[in-house]
Amino acid sequence: MVDATALSGIRAVGPDRATVGAGTTWLELARAAATHGLAIPAATGYLGLTVGGTLSVGGIPPAVACGAQVDHVHALQIVTGDGELRRCSPSEDPDLFGAVLAGLGQFGIITEATVGLVPAPVAVRGWSIPYREPAAFFADLRTLVRRGEVTEVFGDWWRPGEAGEVHHLNAFAFAGPSGPPDGAHVLRGLTADPAAIEVEDTGYLEHITRIDTAVADLRAGLGWDALVKPWLTVWLPDSRVEEVVGDVLADLAPVDVGVGGFVLLYTHRRAALTRPSLRLPAPDGSDLVHLFTLMTAGPPGADTGFAEAMRIRNRALYGRARDVGATRYPIGTLPFDAADWRAHYGERWPELQALKRRYDPAGILTPGHSVFPG
Repeated sequence: MVDATALSGIRAVGPDRATVGAGTTWLELARAAATHGLAIPAATGYLGLTVGGTLSVGGIPPAVACGAQVDHVHALQIVTGDGELRRCSPSEDPDLFGAVLAGLGQFGIITEATVGLVPAPVAVRGWSIPYREPAAFFADLRTLVRRGEVTEVFGDWWRPGEAGEVHHLNAFAFAGPSGPPDGAHVLRGLTADPAAIEVEDTGYLEHITRIDTAVADLRAGLGWDALVKPWLTVWLPDSRVEEVVGDVLADLAPVDVGVGGFVLLYTHRRAALTRPSLRLPAPDGSDLVHLFTLMTAGPPGADTGFAEAMRIRNRALYGRARDVGATRYPIGTLPFDAADWRAHYGERWPELQALKRRYDPAGILTPGHSVFPG
């Protein structure tokens, strides 16, 4: 475990990028960038995470077409396992650069990053659309994504497995000085009842920090930090997303989600996700992939038996998803051995083994994942 808090701090903010210490949170960067009229192009839902942390995994936003946070990195400073302080970028040591981004800390510890910034939107208009029929939900999801008239689109299910379950489609259009788009135009032709759709206008910074505010409320009201959270997150191919999501939701009981838990589906343009260590499902003829997350929050005081039962559940759900082409997004709680990692990285595995031997010959970096067993 490396405490990155001493590595925090915003070193510089320029017209299209910022250089920050790896222990800086995205929330801190978002607020600093906003004072310059700038924004993070791939803001994750929750911003109270460190820059070095999310860049080591991927950093997946609800925005559809901008890729992940790792797709907006200009340069890194890292300490490799052999004790060297190195700089890398697409033009300087590009193999190391590509390995470290979404590399799970296996090749080096990020100490500083230069990340892209974009002009900040002025306002955000959002629509929350309820559904009871999965077919209508997915049809409207694809319609909104493919039109490209909204910036963010994602689905959520709160407390699935209970009576009255409702799917929600959440769409957000980022607006410039001319103001937000007309809702009737954006939502034209959708299957949802217009009278059931909720509309909200917010400022941009308020919008991207709303989950941080919600998590603060969960901490105060539920003691959320102390709850056991055996999450499962997978990338699903577009051709099988309805099948997998439907099968998983059908089998969930209330305990599988919990009072402080929820289920999310993010949809992304495949072409915008470019980093080789971020493993996606094999191409299936669609330009879309989906990130499906079961964010379980256990009951207060849950014992080790609950955690183990959820580990077993996650492994079973992952196996079913993998069999139809899913890949793991490596956060959460999932038993994963060396054979799983070899399969996960596929054709990239020999190259990663060679990079591991080169940059971390003693195997001291992040051994807990068991990616490269000794």
